[in-house]
Formats: sequence, structure tokens, C-alpha cells
Amino acid sequence: MALRLLSIILLFISNSLVAQTWISTDYNRFTPAQFFQLAAVHQTINYKKMDRGLLQAAMFHVTNQERIKHGLPAFEHSDTIEKVASDHASDMVNFQFYSHISQVKGKQTVNDRFAREGINLKLVGENISSSIGLQYQDGRKINIPRSGGMYTYASSKREVILPHTYLSYAQEAVRLWMNSPSHRKSILNPDFVKMGCGASVYGNREFFNVPYLIGVQNFGGKDMGQLK
Repeated sequence: MALRLLSIILLFISNSLVAQTWISTDYNRFTPAQFFQLAAVHQTINYKKMDRGLLQAAMFHVTNQERIKHGLPAFEHSDTIEKVASDHASDMVNFQFYSHISQVKGKQTVNDRFAREGINLKLVGENISSSIGLQYQDGRKINIPRSGGMYTYASSKREVILPHTYLSYAQEAVRLWMNSPSHRKSILNPDFVKMGCGASVYGNREFFNVPYLIGVQNFGGKDMGQLK
């Protein structure tokens, strides 16, 4: 009995994820179904200690849900492409721009950014987004808290606006992309086979420093070979 209990405990540990610990090898450690059951994926994001790897993984898996829903094979994950996407998200925050054209020398175009990582492909793609980091209902006025308090709606101070969970942000970002014909075309392009996602947080200076999230998806075509 004790041996069986120990094996159950070890199985639970192997299929769990402590917050702030997502690493690239976890893409092989968890199936998509297991990923969506992880408690860490459903926790609200602490933007001062955000697990970028976990958020990027959530974006990756939610995007693949759309691929499968539309009868397409799931994207393969690429560590290298994820770095391209994550770096571009960071650059947009650090250098205060929002564009497919980077202000960083040598990284101006998406092809430049791939080439810096040793990737020269005939077919690459990119989606970007910027959206509020709260589970916010469009069109409603909000109260800006003082000294790190909770956000609430102006119509009801008791109605707290929580930060996104890792999963809810991924779902919102992918929903926005799927509702845009050009972005949707990239997600559902059968000639794209690998993908990596990037995310970075910033305080929106034009909106009381409310947390916003930059999202990036980068795609690679069939000529990628065995690139990881």
C-alpha cells in the first residue's frame, strides 16, 4: 500500500508545475491536454514576477487549438523561433515602439530577426498584439487604484477586475488574432509548420500605467528541416 501511495505521489509531482518554473523542455514533458490542466496555467498573473515561459507556452497551445479546430496539423514548437518572438516582444517594450519594423539596429525586419538566430527561410511570418493585462470588459470605465490596490469598475467599486490568468490572456490574444483576417491567415497557413511565441509586459503611460501585454507569434515554413 505504501509503495502504491508513493508511486501515486511521484506521478502527481511529475505532472505538476510549480509557478515560475516553465522551461523549454516542458513542451515535451506535458501533452497539450495535461498543459491545460496545470494549476499554474489558471493562476492570475503577478506582473512583477511573470513567468514568461509559461505565458508563451499558453499562447502556443491555444493557437494549436485553433489549428486543430480547422483541420490543420498542430504547429511544432521551436526554441529558436520562440527566442525570435520573445526578443521582439522585449524590444518593443524596452524601446517603446509597436511595429513589425524594429527600431533596433540589425533587427529591423522579421527576416533580419530570424537571420540573427541563424535562420534563413523562404517563408516566415509574424503576428503582434498589444492588449490590456486585465480581464476587462470593453467599454466600461474603471477606477485606478492607489498604492497597488485592486482595479474595479467605476459603476461598482465592489466589482474587482482581476489580472489575466496565463490561460485567459492566451485565449484573448489568439481570439483577437483570429478575428483579424490577416493574422488569422498566418495562424491557419498550412505552409507554416513551426511556431514560437513571445510576450512582455509594460505599464501603459497613456492609461494610468495599467499593465498591458505585448504578444508576438513567429512562424516558420516547411524548409526549416530539423531546426529546434
